[in-house]
Amino acid sequence: MGTDPRETPVFREGAQRRQLTPPDGVPASILLVDDNPAKLTALAAVLADLGLDISTASSGRDALRLLLQRDFAVILLDARMPGMDGFETASLIHGRPKSAHTPIIIITAEVGSDAERIRGYGSGAVDFIFSPILPEVLRAKVRVFVDLFYLQRKLALQAEELFNSKRQLRDLANYEEQIREEERKRIAREVHDQLGQSLLALRMDVSLLQERAEILPEDLRERISDAMNHIDTAIRSVRAIINDLRPPVLDLGLQAAIEWQLEEFRQRTGIAFTLQVQGDDYHSDQDDKRATTLFRIVQEALSNVTRHAQATQVEVELKQRDQRLQLRIADNGIGMPECRKADSYGLAGMKERIGMLGGEIAISSTPGEGTTLTITMPLDA
Repeated sequence: MGTDPRETPVFREGAQRRQLTPPDGVPASILLVDDNPAKLTALAAVLADLGLDISTASSGRDALRLLLQRDFAVILLDARMPGMDGFETASLIHGRPKSAHTPIIIITAEVGSDAERIRGYGSGAVDFIFSPILPEVLRAKVRVFVDLFYLQRKLALQAEELFNSKRQLRDLANYEEQIREEERKRIAREVHDQLGQSLLALRMDVSLLQERAEILPEDLRERISDAMNHIDTAIRSVRAIINDLRPPVLDLGLQAAIEWQLEEFRQRTGIAFTLQVQGDDYHSDQDDKRATTLFRIVQEALSNVTRHAQATQVEVELKQRDQRLQLRIADNGIGMPECRKADSYGLAGMKERIGMLGGEIAISSTPGEGTTLTITMPLDA
């Protein structure tokens, strides 16, 4: 804008005012740029009732300096400023990545030619305001962009809340999983130390009695033999319960636990397996949490093979590469439909447990050609 006092009045009187409400209580910042201090004051007065944080600059260079310090919801630029005009200022503002999408409204005293409008839009302006300015038009245009700014801020806050909620749920699930594993370990230890030891002592007593049963009647010898069989069955059941809760072989490390689980799987299902291990010693360098998580995933994967895959061969590969641990489980079964990949709670649970350790899980499956499950995680998880 020029500074000629004879020019057309800047404002026409108008209209109803409505204050904008920020979603987080922090008012949006807007920037007014004009070389005429009186017009800056008038613009700020018209927009004062909107409840905004208004900054002013008397030149394009001052505006660029302010943009280095803060972000703005909308910028109002005078088109005709000495030195750096509004179009050049708008181009420089949008040439800066952080302010590339900041809405700019150019204020001009003349409608101008189509070429000037094209220049304005090409420089990054999103709208024009022509003098004399109707206050309600100015407020309406600013309100539109501030409303959009508040909507973006609200969406960002909601995204942050959602992220924090997911993180809290993950932390809670992680804590529950730790408590569950600790409880399994405690119960397994108590079953072993109390029930297991009691059954072992009882078996020794009955075995001693059986050795001296020659003088007893036949029916009593049969009862002693039946009692020994029942005790042996109970001992096997106790061992199975302990292994389901937490196999003692886990104390020997991840590799030993996987070898034990695969052998138990082969004996139970008749499905052959191969195990390939590459890298350092897996008996000693895996922390209990990581080893337990990977072991549980192997258990669940083998269970899925038994129930769904119709496979005759399972391949398990454990290796270390580039400071990451990789576990691959593949079968030669019928494959997995896409709908099961998306809807399986078991797979979602695996992803969640691996995610807690900073790892990733990938599933590839082709109908008739089997399924491959690949888990990778950092060694320092």
